[in-house]
Amino acid sequence: MKSRMLLNLSLLAVLAVLGAIAYFEPGKKEPAETPLTQVEIDKVDTLSLQQGDKTIVLAKKGGHWWVSAPFSAPANDFRVRQLLEIAKTTSDASYSLKPDELAKFELDQPIASLTLGDVVLIFGGADPINMRRYVRIGDTLHLVRDDFSRHLTAQATDYVDKKLLPEDARIQEIALPEWKARLGQDGKWVFEPPQDGGETHIGELLTHWQSARAIDIKHLDKVAEGQKLHIGLANGESVDFVIVQREPELLLVRQDYGIQYEVVGEPARRLLSLNPKPAETRTEETSLPASPAPEAPMDDGGAEEIEAD
Repeated sequence: MKSRMLLNLSLLAVLAVLGAIAYFEPGKKEPAETPLTQVEIDKVDTLSLQQGDKTIVLAKKGGHWWVSAPFSAPANDFRVRQLLEIAKTTSDASYSLKPDELAKFELDQPIASLTLGDVVLIFGGADPINMRRYVRIGDTLHLVRDDFSRHLTAQATDYVDKKLLPEDARIQEIALPEWKARLGQDGKWVFEPPQDGGETHIGELLTHWQSARAIDIKHLDKVAEGQKLHIGLANGESVDFVIVQREPELLLVRQDYGIQYEVVGEPARRLLSLNPKPAETRTEETSLPASPAPEAPMDDGGAEEIEAD
């Protein structure tokens, strides 16, 4: 009896080992992932994103990306990179595609198409079971994991850089409606009219401008009206804004880009003041509770009422 039990246990152990070998298949190489395209995205210097009747064109200039259509403005390099990475998405499966099958995969009315040089990626519907996106490239249908649709359907303004000034901006002149200042050859700032504590606080103000970012961006197709704000950079470039609104949100328009930047909160207040005071906080008047009244001597089961001072 005991020997039979040992034999059964030995057989179970052998089966377990064989099962593990069959499952893990030692020495077997994982199948190589097949990218959606062979495009070398680091060499791409222009791309086009078609969304129905709308077209967004992005082009690289001087090492940085720009939105060149439907308007011209500096782009967010990271956002553009996310769009380019779609071309390297893994193709889980691919099939030959016939012209009469376009509607079946919603490729007759695609959500978007992305053109990278000679390669055109057309994005159709999604597989309802595995939620993989149908992508057409030439006469081939690909199925890919869909984690990029938000980039394909984004608006042109979503690709605009939210920084108000270039990344490496060095300010040497600033003119607000109330005063202006310029960096002299001696390294000191000259203010017109003179500002109390100007030399002390100008560095902090410039730091705020160099790091300022908008929380929202809109494209304007009309001339903005308001006070002018000028910033001169060390490389000779000028950045000019129109102050459309100061409160409750700061709205600044770059007329040359046709872009309105929205800045809120403390960062907005610091951009327009040389020495901003701390934000005022409203405090509600509260009265201190009166000292508890001393207990009155009990008289006939009732307490004598004593007024507190």
